[in-house]
Amino acid sequence: MKSVTADKRSNKGTQRKDQMNPDELSPSFASEAKMINLTACRYFLEVLHLGSIRLAADRLHVSPSAISRQIAKLEREFGEPLLDRRANGVQLTEAGKLAGEHFASILGQIDLIRGEMSDLRKLKSGNVSIATVDGITDPYLSEQILAFRKKFPAVDFRMRIRGRERVLEALEKRVCQLGFVYDHFSHPMIEIVGQWRQPLLALVPPSHALADGRTLKLSEIADCDCVLPDDSYGIHHLVHRAFRKFGARPKSIMIADQLHFLIRHAIRSNSIVYVPLQAALREVEEGELVPLKLDCPDFEHRFIYAIVRRDQRRSPACDAFITMLTSNFPKYEKSDASMLKRLFTREVRS
Repeated sequence: MKSVTADKRSNKGTQRKDQMNPDELSPSFASEAKMINLTACRYFLEVLHLGSIRLAADRLHVSPSAISRQIAKLEREFGEPLLDRRANGVQLTEAGKLAGEHFASILGQIDLIRGEMSDLRKLKSGNVSIATVDGITDPYLSEQILAFRKKFPAVDFRMRIRGRERVLEALEKRVCQLGFVYDHFSHPMIEIVGQWRQPLLALVPPSHALADGRTLKLSEIADCDCVLPDDSYGIHHLVHRAFRKFGARPKSIMIADQLHFLIRHAIRSNSIVYVPLQAALREVEEGELVPLKLDCPDFEHRFIYAIVRRDQRRSPACDAFITMLTSNFPKYEKSDASMLKRLFTREVRS
């Protein structure tokens, strides 16, 4: 017993793995988690998400060697290589995939504990992590976050803006607590907690030849130049499905993965841009873009969905934010409908 006590003192209370009884070792990552460094877990997950140690280092503002050292420690701890290091980046080994799933769960639990602690302090602090398509980030989400933080100024937000498939992936991997996507989707792990009707619009500059208030079929604008988001967006697939119904393809002169760029490019090139109203609200309000009066049922009944992972426990701050957001959806939906009615009426009169 004395020698064990001495060992513990010399190792500052931590028993070395090679001194432990083999029967006490468990292959599960859950039991190993108590021995690993949370910073190393976060570094590893960032490498997993970006596919590159260098990119992860840039994102985390640390040196690549610091990340490599931490991952090497994890590999020694588990006795398995977690990454296959290649000239063009890194690839997860089978052990790395398993580790990534467990690390995300461990860090998610820690965030949950922090959130529940904040609940005990009546939401004086906490965190909300969001993954969203960029169609509602500005002004809607930005304004909602500001309003929420006026009540709870110590709540921190982390926002990831990406295409629909990446939003679903972020929830699936527990990287985020809340997501926003546009258009219909199907995913067994994902639950809809709110929806906001957002018809897909064909917007053009007021100088466009078709911006005269007449009702148009989609087939009548098939030969017009347009700009489209890339295939990581639900809008891309929705537009292509609608055009395929009459054997055509949209005449896209620009495809990009950023809606704001596409909107500005449509204005400069006098082209059509297909987006929901919230994605181009500022440009519509300022008269830089107007909606075509399009008779296209495929575009009418579309929604922005607030979504969560079914089995993920969220922080109290996140649940409070979801409640605030979804209670406002009907008001904003009504406001959007009024604006579009006013715009279409104005176009007919002009």
